[in-house]
Amino acid sequence: MHENTDQHLTLNQAARIAPGNVSPNCLWRWCRRGVLSRSGERIKLKHVRIGGKLFTMAKWIEDFGERLAEADAKYFELSDEPDGCAELASPPRRKRVTQSAVADDRRREHLSQVRRELEAEGL
Repeated sequence: MHENTDQHLTLNQAARIAPGNVSPNCLWRWCRRGVLSRSGERIKLKHVRIGGKLFTMAKWIEDFGERLAEADAKYFELSDEPDGCAELASPPRRKRVTQSAVADDRRREHLSQVRRELEAEGL
C-alpha cells in the first residue's frame, strides 16, 4: 500500500494510496462519521487532529478496511439453526429528524396548549 506505514498522511495524501477511488472528502466522512456495517456497527477510520487538519496513516486505512470486513462478516455468519440457514435481518434504521419535523411538533404542542386554555376559559 505505502512504503512507510508509520508516517502521518493528510487526507489528500491518504486518498491517493487508499484502495478504490476515494476522495479526501470520503476519508473525512470515514474519520468523522464512520461507515455503517451490515451488522449495524459503525466503524470509523482512526485519525489524529493536529491544528485544523486531520491526519491518518496507511496502516490505519488497512485496519479500517479489516474492521469493516470483520463487522460485515458477523452479519453473514450462519446461525446455529439445524438447517444451517440464518435469518439475515437488516439493522434497524433510525428515523431522520429534520428541522421542519421538530418545528411541526412544537407548533402542534403550542396549538394544543392554546386549545386547552380556550376550553378552560369556556370559549
